[in-house]
Amino acid sequence: MARSEADDDALRAICRGWWGDAAVRLRPLVGDGFSGAALVHVTLEDGAGDVVLKPFPTASRAKVEWVHHLMRHLRERGCDEVPEVLETTRGGFVADDGRGRIWEAVRFVAGTTTDAPSSGQAAAALETLARIHLAAATWPTAPTRVGPAAAVIRRGDQASRLLAVPWRPGFGVRPGDSLAEGLAVRLERASVIAREHDLAAALRGIAGLHPPAVAQHAVLRDVWSGHVLFADDRPPRVSGVIDFHAAAVDTPATDIARLIGSWCRDADIPPDAAWAEAVAAYERVRPLSNAEKSLIPWLDASGTILGLDNWFRWVIVEGRQFADAGQVLGRVDRLVSRLQAAIATLDRLATAV
Repeated sequence: MARSEADDDALRAICRGWWGDAAVRLRPLVGDGFSGAALVHVTLEDGAGDVVLKPFPTASRAKVEWVHHLMRHLRERGCDEVPEVLETTRGGFVADDGRGRIWEAVRFVAGTTTDAPSSGQAAAALETLARIHLAAATWPTAPTRVGPAAAVIRRGDQASRLLAVPWRPGFGVRPGDSLAEGLAVRLERASVIAREHDLAAALRGIAGLHPPAVAQHAVLRDVWSGHVLFADDRPPRVSGVIDFHAAAVDTPATDIARLIGSWCRDADIPPDAAWAEAVAAYERVRPLSNAEKSLIPWLDASGTILGLDNWFRWVIVEGRQFADAGQVLGRVDRLVSRLQAAIATLDRLATAV
């Protein structure tokens, strides 16, 4: 949607919180297609570089500032792939627009993304992730603790809810809602797989898993192929890891499973097997415990099932809309293609985790 002159004036007022009356050029920046956030690419015309502005509801200030302090800590510990969060002229990292939103300014990172990385790119991405995890473990605001993984507990709760209220094909699609209609077709397909391969048994296994004790500290939780940028270098190098705003305290295994699970592979091959060399690259920097290793395929498989549940609920039941419907449908298609293998993986892991 085109911005109005009033919108540009409001954005320039926000920019003054960082750069005063310096001349800036503003243009929309295409995001990942899911959040729908109104990202703005700011070019400082004095040659001081490019910046990305992103808005958040004012009520989320505490979480946004928590994330900013984490990012600053990671950079101080040598993780240059973490984008620089810029401080305002008044101090602090956010500017309030007086219209119910706060804005951050983060240094623009150039690079390309891929969901089919080369072996070198995959290794570079996992090595970078391992360094970020090592640095995060030293952040005094969220010191490392050992206990049941938050992700496992959360997924157990969601599996219990899905057992109580299973998927029901054909319900609640509003006429004219093309995204919901597209998801309803995928729901029919997923429901057939669920019946034929005993999804209920897999859900009982997720709900009944006794969470293993693992190290937990701040992790990214939404590090996927679209958030890892590669420089055009040889050997491959990660130029940036973007969008930290899903970060929370959890096991690092969640990040590994999320990232390698977002890369292309044969649907029948678990991600830790498909990307074994990349996981080995991670372990050269930060060795994994046996519990963490076991959790990677479990988190990927349970995430496939419960990720589908999220999309069906968000779009069909709650009526949410997303900026790029085609990207949503593509994401759901990939999850449906992996559903049968995910059920089989959970059955195999039932006595191993």
